[in-house]
Amino acid sequence: MKNLKKMTRKHLGMINGAASNCKSCPRGGFGPGGSAAGYTYSCEDYYELVTASCSTCVLVSSACFQ
Repeated sequence: MKNLKKMTRKHLGMINGAASNCKSCPRGGFGPGGSAAGYTYSCEDYYELVTASCSTCVLVSSACFQ
């Protein structure tokens, strides 16, 4: 097996798709039913509030994509 060089955090952050700036993104999880089902936000909130830059920063239930 080939030895791979460990990457620094700086280089990991430069990879496309890396969550680089999540400071303005909402905290908590998105899922069906919202707070009544134990999630912070509902799936509808995810589609309305989350921008493309935040989509890699938040936790979303797979049920929101069905």
